[in-house]
Amino acid sequence: MQRMQLDVALFGAAGYAGLELAKLLALHPQVRLACAASDTHAGRRIEEMTGRDHGVREFVTTGDARAVAGDCAIALLAVPPEPAANLVAALRERTKLVDLSHAHRGTAGAVYGLTSLFAAEIATASLVANPGCYATAAITAAAPLVQHGLVDGDITICAGSGVTGAGRSAEEMLSLGELYGDVRAYRVLRHQHVPEIEAALGRLTPPTPRVTLITHLLPIARGIFATLTAQLSRTISTAQILELFRADYADDPTVTIVNTAEDVSLRRVVGTNQCMIGVASDDRQVVVIAALDNLLKGAAGQAIENMNVMLGLPRMAGLAHLSRHA
Repeated sequence: MQRMQLDVALFGAAGYAGLELAKLLALHPQVRLACAASDTHAGRRIEEMTGRDHGVREFVTTGDARAVAGDCAIALLAVPPEPAANLVAALRERTKLVDLSHAHRGTAGAVYGLTSLFAAEIATASLVANPGCYATAAITAAAPLVQHGLVDGDITICAGSGVTGAGRSAEEMLSLGELYGDVRAYRVLRHQHVPEIEAALGRLTPPTPRVTLITHLLPIARGIFATLTAQLSRTISTAQILELFRADYADDPTVTIVNTAEDVSLRRVVGTNQCMIGVASDDRQVVVIAALDNLLKGAAGQAIENMNVMLGLPRMAGLAHLSRHA
């Protein structure tokens, strides 16, 4: 007997995260892509960009997709903040929504969608704000330290991203050809992900730690590699911290704790829905290294997790085919 599939509407389907979502939905055993909106590519065959059969054959306009989305079980919004806000206003009374933009992070009425920490709230939510890619790495790396009261003072995170983290852009400086052989810092002391990182960590145990995030563009296509440093509130060994991390994430299928900080590898997580974590400490400070794929665990994969939890499906449905290299 064939299991009934739930309909999903996808907006921004031809962007980097949108295409990843389309690919994941094509292989999901319990949902069906009902419409895929891209005003730029409306009328073009979806298979030409994804290489997969989606049931629906062509991209449609946002307007056409809005007409269908209200009858779907859920809509995934892989669009910029302003269009996302407009779609939420139009569709919220009709269907559940996952917003991949930053339009609803930290706003009243939206649940922050880091499934590793807030799955219980996500399960009853009608609107989920999917976390940013840097925020996912940073919060996952910092959460056990904060929860166990190990941080004395501020947290500093130095992180680099592949160029797809900026989305599809015509800016020359964001092309891989321009970045090859180079590394550049950007949005120093003014990165938009800092408030959401601080807000999420502040929910774990007060007071909210102050976070400094320094971001870099790396000469690679995809991936986030982050190094967190903080002063310890008490003397604790690397082995003891490692034990805390493993206990906290023991039941989390998306977090891999490796034996040493040096074992964290970007190559081992790109193409997966994993966040890889390694730790090191001495008498004074702790270092946590985190790596993930910015388009999967940092965007589309996390959105699928949120969708699954909101619809009462297994959290990893439609993600099991992504290799776990760790």
